[in-house]
Amino acid sequence: MKNRIRINLLKWLGIWIFSSSLLLFGMTFAEAQANTGTATAIPPKKLTANVLWKHILAHHLTYIQEGHHGPIIYDFQDPNCPYCHVMYTHEAALIRAGKLTVRYVPVAFLTPQSPAEAADWLQSSHPLATLKHFESIVGPALRSGDYHNLPKATPTAKTTEDLKHNLEMMRALGFDGTPAMLYRLKNGHIGRIPGMISEKQLSGLLPHLR
Repeated sequence: MKNRIRINLLKWLGIWIFSSSLLLFGMTFAEAQANTGTATAIPPKKLTANVLWKHILAHHLTYIQEGHHGPIIYDFQDPNCPYCHVMYTHEAALIRAGKLTVRYVPVAFLTPQSPAEAADWLQSSHPLATLKHFESIVGPALRSGDYHNLPKATPTAKTTEDLKHNLEMMRALGFDGTPAMLYRLKNGHIGRIPGMISEKQLSGLLPHLR
């Protein structure tokens, strides 16, 4: 049943993104149906930005939250993505200042080591502390290309499924690489940032977020 719900969510998300102006795509629902072959799917008008933000993202992604103040953004990250590491440092300063909350959504597709490193985060008894420790030591490994000393864990079946679902959701939301960020504007619209931005750019975005 859980897998069926996830499959339907991905199907509806794919149609909604193609048809919804909230994510800046202009295809109509009818055109989306024709292109995806899902004429019986729930129309995207029922999958509103509010439903996506408050219910699907909040309850159907596996994430690690850092911060409890300021607007929330979702950040899809692969452990071996150098730009993700830089983005993390930009976000960390704003989190410490109480201006931002980030929900880090682990995905694992860039290197053979990625699943084991992401598993170390998710299977830890203290996922946030484990993520923060990883980020404190990953810089030299990314620069040298030597990942052998980075913390790893054997992924459980649940972790493997969660990582797979996170990646499927990331792609259904229109992203094909990391970092990939989602935010919600004060007018309720949802925005996407494919790739890294500067700390200054991120800070400039904050006043426009809810």
